[in-house]
Amino acid sequence: MNREDLLSALEGHAAASDGEAASLVRILRFLQEPADPFARANPKGHITASAVIARPDASEFLLVHHRKLSRWLQPGGHTEPSDASAFDAALREAREETGISRFEAPLGRTIFDVDVHPIPPHGKDPAHSHFDIRYLLTSTEDAREHAASAEDPGRPMRWVSLEDARALDLDPSLARALGKARSMLAQRPPLPAGLDHQRQTPGSRERRLQAGDKGRGERGAPFVRAKDGP
Repeated sequence: MNREDLLSALEGHAAASDGEAASLVRILRFLQEPADPFARANPKGHITASAVIARPDASEFLLVHHRKLSRWLQPGGHTEPSDASAFDAALREAREETGISRFEAPLGRTIFDVDVHPIPPHGKDPAHSHFDIRYLLTSTEDAREHAASAEDPGRPMRWVSLEDARALDLDPSLARALGKARSMLAQRPPLPAGLDHQRQTPGSRERRLQAGDKGRGERGAPFVRAKDGP
């Protein structure tokens, strides 16, 4: 994963609130420090990547229950050396935690949201921060049909409306991101029947993202299909 590519993508990201803007500043400063920002051994913290997963019409969001933190969260986690970018890390985590292999990415590889949040000490791990880079994915899949393929089949996960999600005592930054996703997706016109998502927007075109496609960096097409296989 390339630090400079991520810095460049973050410098072009427009925060949607004061809280997100403050997190963006912290992440940019963190990436400019000499220590490895992706290493879990970094005592200050590390870059993480996550996916806000929504229905295409934003009627529901897919959340997973994090046992360590005892909270409902979006899929996400630490980056791996094999991840070509933060987007690839978020997509990998989404697949691993939900068992769903195919997602649509309405913003492509463009960063959707950022957040910095504290992680309490646990076992040998001291308190530190997660500098989270978030991407927007959509899916029409039934999570129950894919639970057996998830890395932890016993972990609770469910589709919930924005209103029901807010009743789950979500982290405020996640509640903000879900609201942001609903507003953004609601602005997208419905796709004409039979076009299989071949929608063009001004100044953009669609591309397919094949699993294992590497080296495209953090920026990409406004709408890509993330799926397994040829």
